[in-house]
Amino acid sequence: MKKVLTVLLVVLLATTTVFAAMNVSGRFRTGYKFSFNDGFAAEGWKENTEAKFSLKVSDDAGIWTVSLKDWGEGALDSDDKIKANLSLNFTNLLAANGVDLGDFDISASIGANGAMTALSAYNDVTGDEIYKVKNNGAYSSELAVGYGDLIQAKINIDPTYEPTKKMPVALSVMSTPVSGVSVSAVYAYNGLIYQVDKDTKVVVDHAIGFAANADFAALFGLDFQLGLAAYDNVGLKDGGNVNTFAAAVYGGVDLVDAFFELRMNNELVENGTSTFGMKSQVNLNLVENLGLDVYFNIANFAETADTYAVGGDVSYTISGVEFAGNLEYAAGDGFSITPKVIIAF
Repeated sequence: MKKVLTVLLVVLLATTTVFAAMNVSGRFRTGYKFSFNDGFAAEGWKENTEAKFSLKVSDDAGIWTVSLKDWGEGALDSDDKIKANLSLNFTNLLAANGVDLGDFDISASIGANGAMTALSAYNDVTGDEIYKVKNNGAYSSELAVGYGDLIQAKINIDPTYEPTKKMPVALSVMSTPVSGVSVSAVYAYNGLIYQVDKDTKVVVDHAIGFAANADFAALFGLDFQLGLAAYDNVGLKDGGNVNTFAAAVYGGVDLVDAFFELRMNNELVENGTSTFGMKSQVNLNLVENLGLDVYFNIANFAETADTYAVGGDVSYTISGVEFAGNLEYAAGDGFSITPKVIIAF
């Protein structure tokens, strides 16, 4: 693994001598969540984290990209670890040296920034990313091959994994046979899937997933947005299998858009039991640089009175600085206010 990383770094340094111009982008988020239920409490804005950041550096030719991310378990301090990833696009590398691969695209990456995620056609309307299937590794290598939008394939593997001697592997393929319609499939050995939220990670012996997305606006040339998306991830493991399913409808016009997502089996499936929930949101795009939305979620229809949440978000961006706030009432947790500052560059 160290030899592979050394080779990639040599290639990176070599390309910087040819393509001196670089692009730098990133995001820094910080804030607090203030709760008002049986007294006053304050914590980090998300998962008790006070701040997170990401940084990406790439060359103008699109040959290499170096990404850095906060490891993620608390405020930024001297004990935090950093996730890092190096990606190389061999199609662009060869093109810069006079070799044209046409519609073929070949890329590879190595590192530990959580980028080793399987391909998925699902349109993640909620943005919570629990549709993802990953290998259960920490330091992975990845190879991706594609031919235009018609077909993409990816394999990622962590050969350094030791605890169980089960080498984490994820194989996935995605296809867009016609504009507006995408399908995907994934298999992972010693993989992980998500439930409820990104804190609910379930390590499984085998994972199988399917996803599809139909963008009717692109498919039929509509003047408004309308689409359907769905995914189904199944995890097989000792002690109980896991099944997470979601189907979403989304659409709208320039001034307003919305989505509704139905979820099933967001918990371990034991004795044939299932849990159904939903998420819905309306986004108002009324003023430039001003973001407004309202949402209503139910984690479990069987216990609606105890698992619903209603709230809204507001944000305003000026000179690359986004000032955002969230107001929510969640059953059992009461009211909360979450102010945040996000700097994107």
